[in-house]
Amino acid sequence: MKPRRFQPLRPAQASHEGVKAKKGLGQHFLRDGGIAADIADLVLPECDQVVEIGPGTGVLTRLLYPKWAEKLSCVELDSESVLHLSQQNWAAGLRVIEGDFLALNMRELFTGSRACLIGNYPYNISTQIAFAVVESPVPIYQFAGMFQREVALRLCAGPGNKDYGITSVLLQAYYDCQYCFTVESHSFEPPPKVRSGVMTCTRKAECPDVPYKALKSVVKMAFNQRRKTLSNALKPLLSTRDDFQLPEHWAGLRAEQLGVEDFLTLARMFEESNH
Repeated sequence: MKPRRFQPLRPAQASHEGVKAKKGLGQHFLRDGGIAADIADLVLPECDQVVEIGPGTGVLTRLLYPKWAEKLSCVELDSESVLHLSQQNWAAGLRVIEGDFLALNMRELFTGSRACLIGNYPYNISTQIAFAVVESPVPIYQFAGMFQREVALRLCAGPGNKDYGITSVLLQAYYDCQYCFTVESHSFEPPPKVRSGVMTCTRKAECPDVPYKALKSVVKMAFNQRRKTLSNALKPLLSTRDDFQLPEHWAGLRAEQLGVEDFLTLARMFEESNH
């Protein structure tokens, strides 16, 4: 991929007056207009609702709002950021929900049949947000935005990769995931100590015919001791059900060597075995 050219925001776009980045909330304000535009462009045209997490001072929001208007909602925990947005002329009429996304009622928040969740996600809760997407009682059509680079790589990693793990399998069981590009620290104020990564995930047309609880149990057990072979790592589960047997050709493999479909097969076998 070609190096990205830094495009600083114009003063009118970059005003953070009255808003101080808070370490406890994982805030790093994006100051590259080109990256903000690229993230905004990720939202698929067929989406009928857009929810942005952590709009902060609105660098991404001001690009989303003109296009999505009343279909856009923002969730912001920082009261200073909420106040800042309420004072911006460009944000007149913007729906901002002050609160913690992880504590909200997903059925009330996601009302569209093809909703997109997007944002410059706080590093300290980004994995929790990914789990919330997978475990949401209402399907979220698209999940996109910026994470710590290591987290984005992990979510999009395939089998045989050291980044491939629990969240990789659980998210990819329901979504087609793509890592888009890397963002350097100088694109933020204050600059984080790590690089960021932008990714997008689209809901699969057909969801697994396996209960999520069974899939999560198998995947977590397999990866909790990822250096062990599956026959050893899954012993606690194998011992609980008489007719849950690990296929012989997988017994000597490690968790990272199985693909998402393999784990779905294992979860299906586990679910159908005797309790």
